[in-house]
Amino acid sequence: MKSPVYLFIVLELSFCLTACRQRETVFIDFPESEPLSVFEVRRIEGVYMRYPFRIRKTDSCLYVMDLHGSEYFCHEFDYPSMNYRRSFAKRGRGPGELSDAENIRLSHQAEVWILDANNAQMNGFHANVDSVFRKIALDKRLIRSLDFVIYQDSLFIVPDYTGTHRFDILSPDGTVKESRGYIPLKKRNKDIPDPVYAQAWRGFLDYNPETGLLAIATQLGEVIEIYDVPGDSLVSVIYGKEGEPRFQYGGGYAIPDGIMGYGDIFAGKENIYALFWGHSFKNIRRNQSIEGGNRIQVFDLKGHPVKQYLLDRYITGFCIDEEHGIITGLDVNSDQPVVELRIEN
Repeated sequence: MKSPVYLFIVLELSFCLTACRQRETVFIDFPESEPLSVFEVRRIEGVYMRYPFRIRKTDSCLYVMDLHGSEYFCHEFDYPSMNYRRSFAKRGRGPGELSDAENIRLSHQAEVWILDANNAQMNGFHANVDSVFRKIALDKRLIRSLDFVIYQDSLFIVPDYTGTHRFDILSPDGTVKESRGYIPLKKRNKDIPDPVYAQAWRGFLDYNPETGLLAIATQLGEVIEIYDVPGDSLVSVIYGKEGEPRFQYGGGYAIPDGIMGYGDIFAGKENIYALFWGHSFKNIRRNQSIEGGNRIQVFDLKGHPVKQYLLDRYITGFCIDEEHGIITGLDVNSDQPVVELRIEN
């Protein structure tokens, strides 16, 4: 007769395996694909951007981050008129200047935050003030943070590039408060160091404070992860047909050997939206691919595929107004990059 302790262990293990299986979604295609055409080009006058990469929007204001800005990394416009307001986050090595910009986020206190990965700093700007009001030095234990979101108004979430966890929650002073999750590898090669796996699994982040969900989309391959941050749980790992990031290990680095996968992700109140590039590195190296992606994949908050939008433009970044059904995207291949597309409410 099996002991009660043995039965408990078996039942506990069975529960864990079932829960893990429930968290995985494998999709080959979407139940519906819908073509979308640009209905509005928001014309910008007087500002030149080399590589418009990230876009954020409020009811009355629009921010565009230029990844390779020659003088400023961020530009602010009235919305929807697109009247130019200001440029800020000056590029340079002097006091109050940034040497790099990876992403831009807006806080509930009308603050603008920009991550400078080269200097390992978060930079805070007040509305209508061009100078940095606060610089936060990131924990020295972190390995070159390349994305971030604001959490609970005063905390930050960044990817964990040590490879031991999936993301870190930072205190207001930039120190690591908690480390959560794991890279969802199905098989690990013990000869490849954890930080190399973390390089290959670089993910773009977005967080919705109303749902408490953090979404991560891999830059390589086709994997999306959804985490319930307040509940400290994994909701779902979604594998597309391209699967896990593919790479070769050499010289201490992960060398891409598959596709450029996702380019941006938006965690909405109703769905999660991910911009998929899908360009093979073979074509990228031959200069045979267009910058950006023209597919926005839509998943429900549990990770189940809902539909796919097929855009008539290739965009590098986007945000969505779910209430009014508007995608605002950045067409880096155009002199007028800010475009809008309408989706179903």
